[in-house]
Amino acid sequence: MLINVKSARDNKHVLITDEINDLIHREINFPEHTRFAYSVINKRHLDQPVIYSNYPTEWINTYINMTLYHHDPVIIIALQRIMPFTWNDKTLSSDDTRHEDIFKVAGKYNISNGHTFTLHDHENNLATLSLYTEGDTDCFQDYVVKNKKNLQQLLLTIHERYIIERRYDRKLFREKLEKELTSREIETLRWASLGKTYNEIAIIMGITESTVKFHIGNLIVKLGVVNAKHAIRKASDLHLLQIYE
Repeated sequence: MLINVKSARDNKHVLITDEINDLIHREINFPEHTRFAYSVINKRHLDQPVIYSNYPTEWINTYINMTLYHHDPVIIIALQRIMPFTWNDKTLSSDDTRHEDIFKVAGKYNISNGHTFTLHDHENNLATLSLYTEGDTDCFQDYVVKNKKNLQQLLLTIHERYIIERRYDRKLFREKLEKELTSREIETLRWASLGKTYNEIAIIMGITESTVKFHIGNLIVKLGVVNAKHAIRKASDLHLLQIYE
């Protein structure tokens, strides 16, 4: 069964989950007992990744809830590589004690030997396709060696489908926000993005500091973020700061 941490949270990506599932099983004839995970994480922010996987659900939930992706050695290596690489306990080991949490939990599911294919896209994302086996290791290793080109192409195909879906979601969200956000809210956030304090913004805009805080509070709610810094980042990514220029 293919799981997706995003759909578990907001139930929005059932269609793309089914399509990725079809792509994987139609394009690649995996050996029996193969586990795979396609994930996308922003290289600048390292926020919670999008993950489509048939890894054990308990492991995926633990990986997300413990934010293990912040110091996952597979992610750290993938950030520096463009070629696929093999991983195991030995190659992923380091002096970083934070890795012990990952090895400890992953060991419960025999996740210790596998392969990762990488893709760095134009939106500053790192996409990976990671594989490991719960079956015959020798058969699995031979399969990966023989199918490296096909597996890399599969990652490209899946990621292109994901990007199309993401652009559509962002377009709808931007259109919704353009109707909801006021020019004063955008102006307030633009000054904040330039490093101005609330007091400085109040003077520039000719309003009170409490009104500045009111605008920022509205923006945080409308953008679905937790603080002003995150609001600036999200608005910038959506090109909202240029709406009223």
